[in-house]
Amino acid sequence: MRPQSIVFFAVLALLLAYTGYKASLLWPRHRILAWGAAIFFVAFTVGWWLLYRSNPGALDSGWFRALAWAGSLSMGLWATFIFLSAATDVLRLAAWGVQRAGRNRVDAARRSFLSRWLPTGVVLSSAGIAGLGFAEAVRGPLVREFVVPIPNLPRALQGLKIAQISDLHVGPTIQRGYVDEVVRHTNALDPDLIVVTGDIADGSPAVIGEFLQPFARLKARLGTYYVTGNHEYYWGVEEWLESVRGLGLIALLNENRILAVDDARILLAGVTDSAGGNFFASHRSDAAQARRSTEDCQLRILLAHRPDNWFEAESLGFDLQLSGHTHGGQFFPWSVFMPLAYKYYRGLNRHGRMWIFVSSGTGYWGPAHRFAIPSEIALLRLTADATESSSDRVRSRS
Repeated sequence: MRPQSIVFFAVLALLLAYTGYKASLLWPRHRILAWGAAIFFVAFTVGWWLLYRSNPGALDSGWFRALAWAGSLSMGLWATFIFLSAATDVLRLAAWGVQRAGRNRVDAARRSFLSRWLPTGVVLSSAGIAGLGFAEAVRGPLVREFVVPIPNLPRALQGLKIAQISDLHVGPTIQRGYVDEVVRHTNALDPDLIVVTGDIADGSPAVIGEFLQPFARLKARLGTYYVTGNHEYYWGVEEWLESVRGLGLIALLNENRILAVDDARILLAGVTDSAGGNFFASHRSDAAQARRSTEDCQLRILLAHRPDNWFEAESLGFDLQLSGHTHGGQFFPWSVFMPLAYKYYRGLNRHGRMWIFVSSGTGYWGPAHRFAIPSEIALLRLTADATESSSDRVRSRS
């Protein structure tokens, strides 16, 4: 068994034990029943995804699609419960420490509240948050517009509009209808350039490739460009590269294209995902190679699935980096962890002389859950006016 699999199942066992313990607090007189319910819930929550990983063709079955929706919803509920429950346990431990230090005894009524009613409140709160997050997820992406001031931007490039799609994760619960809406909204923005920054799907092209057919209708006068995300490597990156090229997307694998707009030139570079080198040596991410050009360009843009190469990108002279991967945390309360993992994890940020925009994702992965962090299609409008606000404006979904 691979080390990653050992870690996965070890963490899963710990989470199961914690869930079972919490269930026993809710039903102290029926502990065996509580543990049985916890085991069944966790097995159902994780099992549907393991079944899909081992047999992607199951997606053709109506029963599996129903199972996937139910499993995705339960996954969102479980993830929310784990966080809220752990947070309350930390608070309880802190309160216990304060009481011990003051040698104060906890009365029976308070013990009853902490041991039973507080966990009940956590379960109900988790269900409410997961339900609202599910409703937000199935509504589809918002359009968020950003103004990006770039000094000395040539007149020909002022007002240039770039639409970004990222982390769509087409698969068990995101299918053709969702992709149709993404394409419709993106084309309605009338962008000059469209970029797709990885994690386009979860599955093999042979099974879910048809769901992405609407991508062939994406329209932008300067073209539609694509870089790999980590998930393409899990499902066969060579097949996915062939598939996206067949849809008219131009893949940038540590390379660039020079785009001419009147008398101005744009260097549009793209790197493979940083995990790519673990699968193919030729896919090792190389921003310096992607930047290499003898052309005199007035604007340099880097497409990179993950936002963690900002330092190198800025040192190479890029003006703008477009990334994804983080999903902005995907949903609250898990989103509060993102600043611990990434310096720039959501929205438009400034690093030195370079702007870095990190998409919150156009779809979702795992749980259909987007509480407080809606999925998005980003539209970035470039300007030379440094006085213009770099904050975003949200359009409706209609």
